[in-house]
Amino acid sequence: MEHLSVDYGKKSKLQFSIYPAPQVSTAVVEPYNSVLTTHTTLEHSDCAFMVDNEAIYDICRRNLDVERPSYTNLNRLISQVRCFKVACKVRSK
Repeated sequence: MEHLSVDYGKKSKLQFSIYPAPQVSTAVVEPYNSVLTTHTTLEHSDCAFMVDNEAIYDICRRNLDVERPSYTNLNRLISQVRCFKVACKVRSK
């Protein structure tokens, strides 16, 4: 992120930090990795979005009727949010 900040200093840099949930966690160290990564990259971002996997998991289960959401389901939902953000930015120019 630091290299991108130097190379593309005038461009907006968005950071999406995804925090793990126990329902889909695959490693004990996931929370530590997320916190440490956020801490080190935050100073190089113009805007940071923090996403809680547990909340995304609940949205998939309750609102989208996915019985047992997988990483694919979670990633698709997050990518829709990212695409919406980019579309809003393009339209506002």
